[in-house]
Amino acid sequence: MRKTRARQGGKSTEVLQPREKIAGPSDKINIPTDLLRTFVAIYQLGSFTKAAHLFELTQPAVSAHMKKLESLIGADLIERNVAGVNLTACGEEVLKYARRILLINDQIVSSANQQRSLPIVRLGFPNIFAAVKLKAILTECPPTVGSSRLQVCCDHSPGLLRSIRSGYLDLAVVLGDKEEVSDPLRSWSEPLVWVRAPDFVPDPERAVPLVSSPNVLLPDRIAMDALEQANQPYEIVFSAFDSLARRSGAMAGLGYLPLPLALVPEGLTVERPGIMPALPPVRIGMIAREELDINDLTGLLDSVERILRSQT
Repeated sequence: MRKTRARQGGKSTEVLQPREKIAGPSDKINIPTDLLRTFVAIYQLGSFTKAAHLFELTQPAVSAHMKKLESLIGADLIERNVAGVNLTACGEEVLKYARRILLINDQIVSSANQQRSLPIVRLGFPNIFAAVKLKAILTECPPTVGSSRLQVCCDHSPGLLRSIRSGYLDLAVVLGDKEEVSDPLRSWSEPLVWVRAPDFVPDPERAVPLVSSPNVLLPDRIAMDALEQANQPYEIVFSAFDSLARRSGAMAGLGYLPLPLALVPEGLTVERPGIMPALPPVRIGMIAREELDINDLTGLLDSVERILRSQT
């Protein structure tokens, strides 16, 4: 009970008022932050096993964390498949809130320790950029951007788009058409070329051998469409989710690999004009999550665009 003063007949009297009800332990479900941290790590790393290694747990323990979290929430959050893990619609919503809860948790702990905790700007860009551009991104972009720290992660473009929409990433560079990448902060076109091993000689009597991703990413789709329009049969002779594995397959002389010109690494040769159907350019866009304040990020955007558009 709490006291308030009221006037009646010119006199001031004290009146007891009931306090607002405070929710007790039995009124709300409390989600432990370690369960949320496990969930975010599984999605970020794309694997239960990698998350187990990160937290020095067994894989059954990580699976138990997820079962407990899904039980508390009352819905499935993750779908496993051969490509790794995908979030359900509910999982995408929970991911947004989980990141915020963990950020607040870490800021509270940091503040209690009298340490200044800088907010984080999370930048994602496609796996196929990693071999050629990752070093420049990490060395030429400052570790702090304005009053924030910079974190970088790689994924394929569809995964980056999902991460932006779920709120896990703040900025992302993606390959996509106008429908996939609408209203970008920056966008430009990059020539798409056929690359091969220097000693690879195609057999004109056989179908064109292709190196591709099982996801059939945008460069793969463009290459296949060009061959179909030219009435040239093709077959996928090597397939891998990992971009470095696909480049290794092309370097081994297994077939052609479509790549943006700026990303052709040493060890691969751009095919001469006239040998293969011409490929249209690929569109590259820089996008941001909703409600992100980009006022302090112009310098970062300039640096990333310059690095990615460079031919070296």
